[in-house]
Amino acid sequence: MAIQNTNQQAQNENAAVADVTSKSYETSLQTRQTYHEMSDIPVQDVSDLAELEMNLKTLNDLQNRLSFVMREVRYLMKV
Repeated sequence: MAIQNTNQQAQNENAAVADVTSKSYETSLQTRQTYHEMSDIPVQDVSDLAELEMNLKTLNDLQNRLSFVMREVRYLMKV
C-alpha cells in the first residue's frame, strides 16, 4: 500500500512538473511589445524567436565588420 502511494505521488509530481514546463514553454513563444525608437513603427509585437533571429543577424553583421577592421589594421601594421 505504501509503495502504491509513493508511486502515485511520484506520478502526480511528474505531471505537475510537465504541466509547469509546458506552460513556461508556451509563454516563452508568445509575442510581446517592443519599442524601437528609430523605427517608422516604434511599438511592435515581436516573438522571442523572431527577436533571436534579429539578434543573430546583428551579431553576424558586427562580427563581419570586426573582421574587416582587423584585416585593415593588420595591413596597416605591415606597411
